[in-house]
This record gives sequence, structure tokens and C-alpha cells, in this order.
Amino acid sequence: MDKKVGVIIPSYNQGKYIETTICSVIGNRKHADLAIAVIDGGSQDDTKSIILKYETELDVWCSEPDGGQADAINKGIHLLPHCKYYMWLNSDDIFEDEYAVSKIVDFAEKNHFEVCYGLSHLIDASGNRVGEYPVEEFAVDKLGHRCFLSQPSVMFSKEAYETTGPINSSLTMCLDYEYWIRLASKYKFGFIKEYIGSTRVYEGTKTSTMQQRHLKEAIFILMKFYGRVPMHWIVTKMLTDYPKSVLQWIPRRVLMMLLLPFRKKVIRTSMEGNWND
Repeated sequence: MDKKVGVIIPSYNQGKYIETTICSVIGNRKHADLAIAVIDGGSQDDTKSIILKYETELDVWCSEPDGGQADAINKGIHLLPHCKYYMWLNSDDIFEDEYAVSKIVDFAEKNHFEVCYGLSHLIDASGNRVGEYPVEEFAVDKLGHRCFLSQPSVMFSKEAYETTGPINSSLTMCLDYEYWIRLASKYKFGFIKEYIGSTRVYEGTKTSTMQQRHLKEAIFILMKFYGRVPMHWIVTKMLTDYPKSVLQWIPRRVLMMLLLPFRKKVIRTSMEGNWND
């Protein structure tokens, strides 16, 4: 292997944050053997000029239309074929510090894990810590209830990627969740109780602006892989679909009972869509 870890930064119109993200990855080169790929979807803001500023630090970059985030990540991995491990860092996220990658790589190597994940902070638009991602000890069944892995703090091997297949490019919101479930069907996950990445939460992120799509994809994924959907997902989907209804004032425990008859309908409508790539 030419490089131990390939870090892919998928990007689109994130000129406000991408420089911080790139610098965060470059800083980790002090302690880890990295290859860096920035895959931009043809941004119309100043993203390209920022990428060019750091061109000599990047192993590969491009700025051209693509099929979305998953397509960009898959492209980046294919452009860095000689790495032993891969991570992706969204262009508004950062690593915890300059030791983040070396910590998770050392943990994986020492314990012979093909997939590892760590703790994550939540940061705001200004980069201030505002909380922690609710990461938990790993269990396949628990993934059937919610995604408790934070994407900037996950690393998987080239072997795991080739065995599991590429990230599903038909998904927009839950591509990481679906990928963790697929990886978990084949590999044991290692959990390092160290902070590895920080995910940025602010008005305008995909998660905050596309909640309905997020919930529909999640319900589809849960049915596909687990054959069931916990009621808390059904309740959240109904509350999102009817934001001004009386449902908003009813306690969630009561809603779970009231909405039980609508469970099959919510699941059926969420299963509609070509998300089987």
C-alpha cells in the first residue's frame, strides 16, 4: 500500500467551510500517512479557488458535476486505490485534532479491526462545540433502532469496501446509515473511546432542511435490512408530515399508541422510490 489512509472530502458549494476542513485533514499528516482527495461537484461559489490554494497538499482533486455525495465518495476511493483504510469528511466537518487519524488507525491495527469508529463532538457554524453525538457501544440490533455512529469518526478498510460494495448513490440523506448496516452484516466494529471527528450542525445543513427525505430513506432502509420499523420513526415521520396539526401537542408515548394503525401506510409510502442501487 502506498498510503495507509485515504481521506475523501466530498463537496458542493461549501466555500464557507471547506478551507477549515482541508486544513483539518492536512494537519493530520504530521502523525499519519494520508492520501487526500477533494471531490467537488462543480461548485458555483469560491470552493474551487480554495481547493487550488491547497493543490500541492492534495493527492487528487476535481471539480465537475457528479451524482451527489455518495457518488463523490465512491469516486474519491477509486482515485485513491492504494490505501489500506478510508475515511470521508464532509466539507463542513473537521477532525478533532491533528492526532485523530493516527489514533483510530493505531487502534484498528492493534486490534485487527476492518471497521472502527470513535466519539464525535457537535460544532456550530462558528466551530464552537455545542454537544456530543450520541455514540454508543456497537451492536447490530441497535443499528435497527437508530444510527449511533458519527460519520466523521468512522474508518473502514479497503478490504471491507471491496467486500461490501460501494456506497449507495441513490440515497441522499441516509447513505452513511445504510452503509454502516451493510458493513455490520460482514464485519465486527471496533469502538475507540476517543474523539475523532466533529460534525457541524447549523441551519442549512442537509439534515435540517430535508428531514422528510431523511425519514423516508431511514424507514426504507430499516424495512429492507431489518424487516421492521420502530414506532419512534413512525411518530417522527407523522409529526414532520403534519407540523401544524394537533399531533404536536400529544405526548409521544400516547402518539405511539394512536398512530399504530397508520404504521403500515407510512411504511408503504416510504418504500416507494428507486433506492436499491
